[in-house]
Amino acid sequence: MKKFFSLIFSLLLLLPLQAQIRQEATSCKSVKKDMILKTTFILDDFSIKTNRQLVLTPVIDDSKGNTAVFKSVVINGRNRHLIYERNGRKEKNYPNSVEVLRKNDTQQAVAYLDTIPYEKWMDEGYLRIVTDTCGCGNLLGRNLGEQRPVMIHPERKVVYAFLPPVAAPDPIVSLSGKAYLDYPVNSTVLDPIYRNNPAELKKILETINRVKDDNRVTITAIGIHGYASPEGSWENNTRLAKGRAATLKEYVKSQYDFPESTFRVEYTPEDWAGLDTLLSRSTLANRDALLRIVRDQSLEPDPRNDKLRADHPEDYRYILNNYYPALRHSDYTVEYRIRPMSDAEAAELLHTQPQLLSLNKMFRIANLYPVGSDAYNEVFDVAVRMYPADPVANVNAANVALKKGDLAAAEKYLAKSGDSVEAIHARGVLALLQQRYADAETFLTQAAQAGLPEAKQNLELLQAVKEHGM
Repeated sequence: MKKFFSLIFSLLLLLPLQAQIRQEATSCKSVKKDMILKTTFILDDFSIKTNRQLVLTPVIDDSKGNTAVFKSVVINGRNRHLIYERNGRKEKNYPNSVEVLRKNDTQQAVAYLDTIPYEKWMDEGYLRIVTDTCGCGNLLGRNLGEQRPVMIHPERKVVYAFLPPVAAPDPIVSLSGKAYLDYPVNSTVLDPIYRNNPAELKKILETINRVKDDNRVTITAIGIHGYASPEGSWENNTRLAKGRAATLKEYVKSQYDFPESTFRVEYTPEDWAGLDTLLSRSTLANRDALLRIVRDQSLEPDPRNDKLRADHPEDYRYILNNYYPALRHSDYTVEYRIRPMSDAEAAELLHTQPQLLSLNKMFRIANLYPVGSDAYNEVFDVAVRMYPADPVANVNAANVALKKGDLAAAEKYLAKSGDSVEAIHARGVLALLQQRYADAETFLTQAAQAGLPEAKQNLELLQAVKEHGM
């Protein structure tokens, strides 16, 4: 989105001489530290007597008495032009001016461009053309001209309607991992010091400790899911997967004082899904044929494993040695929820553990900061990352993007914002800033009729923008 907005209008200057001067393609822009006025004065319908002079001076002012003056345009009749030439091309009362000799009854245009230092008050200012019909430089013969809103930054005049989320409990978050524990053949007894078990058990305990030692959260559940590989009978694999999951649960329980209700134990006798994944990623020459057998649900697990071994003996030996060990694993999850805390305390989690915060909590955090501040906007940026499909998060993120002038991001968020009145209103604001005035009026009118007060204010702004341009 451009950093400036242009004011485009046609202005008729009604002069005592009963003549008219038009302005076309007028733009008033703030660019960095400058205010730039560009316009064209059309003199086609204006005639001036040979001894007369007309001075046009663009001025920006506001209701608080601030005033800034651009250079003047001096339009001279023929005799006044000769005097101007004899005076060294200088105007006593308008030293910083552009002189034009009017050639009556001809088409004539004056291209005008001037720059003055930009000041913040100009954002709320008005542009007018002060006319001086005698060149006196004082009140005699002066017409102050009609005020027109500058509209440099109409997006700053837009009001936004944020959508408060419905109160919701803080989410349950989980950490997860896999442990590849070694058991003696056909045994469900877990030996903590057997082969690589110390390192694998350490992974589980470190995951639990990471949450347990955080005084901001409470562990709500520990899940353990045991798997066995497909070789051997389904019946025996069921016994192994179930028994090994149970013994792992007992080991973890012995390390802490968690109640029995904290644990959730599940098992899968044979990890065919895991085998499917490993084969899909492999470069085995017979990969596709192997996958067809693995995915053949018409075969029971034992005959399926037998068919793999019979049809592809060499590949099966490779799978047995390289893939099946990875299918004997225990997956674990540690689920936890944020403990009750003040909004200020919760704000500290926004940058470290935002996944712990509900959308409602994030909205409460946002209210700790001034509306539109960087901290306020950041909350909604985080919220939409954590809840990318949530309509409330998307509406509010769209409003923040609109305030920043990032119309592309706002459009992306509004595609997932639903049909709430606030979402409709935000679409109207987007259309307004994209200068799609017909769409803007449709959306804003719909929101206003639904009773949203911000929509009524933006409809008034839309009318002003349509009259005076952007």
